[in-house]
Amino acid sequence: MRHNKEEFMRTMKRVAAVALSVVVLMTSGVSAKAAVTDVQPAKSSSEAVLKWAKKVGEPFDEKTYANNTVSKIKLVGNYLYVADDAKHRIMKIDKKDGTILKEQKYYDESYIQGYVSSIGYGDNKVYVGYDNGRVQAFDENTLESLWITDENKNAINADFVFTNGKLYFGTTAKTTDWYDNGAPFSYYVVTTSDDDKTKPDEEKTMKKVVESKTGKFYSKKGVVLGKYIVISDTAGTLTMIDTTNDKVTDTKDIGEAFSGNITYDEMTGTIYFVAGTNDLYGIKVSADGKLKDEKKVRLYETGYSATTPEVYNGKVYVSGSKGKAFQDKGYMAVADVSSDKYKVNYTVELSNYSQCEPTIVKTGENSVRVYFTINDEPGGIYAIEDSKDATSATLETVYEPTGDIKNTGCMSDVVVDEDGTIYFANDSKYIMSVGKKVEDTKKSDIITVKPVTKTVKSTRSVKLTWKKKKSAKGYVIYAKAGKGKYKKVTTVGKKTSKTIKVNKDSSYKFKVKPYKLTKKNKKKYFKTYAAKAKFGSKTVKVTFKNVTGFASYKVEMKAGKAAYKTVKTTNKGGTITYTKKKAKVGTTYKFRLKGINKANGKTVSVVIK
Repeated sequence: MRHNKEEFMRTMKRVAAVALSVVVLMTSGVSAKAAVTDVQPAKSSSEAVLKWAKKVGEPFDEKTYANNTVSKIKLVGNYLYVADDAKHRIMKIDKKDGTILKEQKYYDESYIQGYVSSIGYGDNKVYVGYDNGRVQAFDENTLESLWITDENKNAINADFVFTNGKLYFGTTAKTTDWYDNGAPFSYYVVTTSDDDKTKPDEEKTMKKVVESKTGKFYSKKGVVLGKYIVISDTAGTLTMIDTTNDKVTDTKDIGEAFSGNITYDEMTGTIYFVAGTNDLYGIKVSADGKLKDEKKVRLYETGYSATTPEVYNGKVYVSGSKGKAFQDKGYMAVADVSSDKYKVNYTVELSNYSQCEPTIVKTGENSVRVYFTINDEPGGIYAIEDSKDATSATLETVYEPTGDIKNTGCMSDVVVDEDGTIYFANDSKYIMSVGKKVEDTKKSDIITVKPVTKTVKSTRSVKLTWKKKKSAKGYVIYAKAGKGKYKKVTTVGKKTSKTIKVNKDSSYKFKVKPYKLTKKNKKKYFKTYAAKAKFGSKTVKVTFKNVTGFASYKVEMKAGKAAYKTVKTTNKGGTITYTKKKAKVGTTYKFRLKGINKANGKTVSVVIK
């Protein structure tokens, strides 16, 4: 029986929705907190502006029923990588303007990806998985082929994980035999080194690590926990793998279908995921790679979820469907997992459900903005704001495409770079770059930002002692720096010693002038005489003023010819000071200030001048 385009695509999306879990924010590493950032992207449609949109693929083919898959985008530094089945190619795109800088054909022009595919990155290589069970590695700079794996009877359709020179991935059914595929499906590893640089088609052998008895690894992604990886199949079996020897250290069957992915909270050593009828699980992971105590809470009484949660500051953010995919409404849930008993703080209704991992933007000490896409028309970006004691939130539209880039589906993550620019794609086969609008301001409206200033002051303690003058009621202390004149430092009472601070860059002489009080209570001075000086420790203080624009800061110090070292970190701007006590006399100390933001799971620091 033939299907029309809409019927066919909805069928395939239902299949994908049940079996799909969308990956973590695209980064060059495998950070468990890749989707948490300090950078501030546009927060609403009034701020958002489309910077560019680039068509990178072709729509579904009604004649051949070719899906023409375009992979999820991978952001690495200043470039976006994406694979396109219509032209059987991988592309390297300039993130600034969407220009395709380089492209390279697949190993064979008959090769295609699965329905929902990802790009891997690591070891300066980009990886594409094919429906015929092979993985190909490309040079990240030139996109030249470096190697390809041997064939597997099942499709490579799981998200790649790179760690310690190895690439991990799983298999699922091929697009040609989705319903009749002859399982089992497995999780594999391959070393990423280019062992024979003379052969662009060098064949590498993949090694089976895990074999699923009843499930698949469709769009599954392992999470790196130190030297371990935790992975799940769609049947609900969790597996811990020791990456030093690729041996299984533990397994756990949760007894429910599990189509989503896992996130990890390093602070509590807990993994989170949603399985069954919208059940949010939390499972402790021990230091020796064992799956321990389990907790759960039901997010919604009907429906399911096939997405990836994100956890931050004791809360889990995750979307799900209230019923059937593409027919019933979706939700974004906020769950409190900070206590022994998990609870759902609230849910926000969505037109359909979000099939991406939420991106968490920190907006304050106890507040965040949660970004996500919704798998529904028009295929845009949305957000909610959450704070410590919030019991509800309002859905905010950040950006909705129009015209050719508008579409009925979007399963893309919200990828945010270090400048706050958002990158995402929808079923229109366009990649979009969304930034902030530059507001027109009148001269009177312009706020002048003061430049950052730095002052360094070195001081040294000096203990002064002098002979007691009979009948003196007090002493005036004078100091002379170098060849300068004596200047008053301070006045003391009858005591004959005083510790003061002086500029360390000069040589000093000191004297005191005793005085007594007349009957009219006026001071009568005696002759001055020298005071003995005993120099003590040196102190160096640096002060940075008018500091702003970053989530946090660190002060770095260089002593003599040594390298810079961090001596202070702070989340507060304005005026930042640091004092080096007991500094060495004769050593020159230099200081610099770095501003720090987080984007794409990476810490980006800049020297503030």
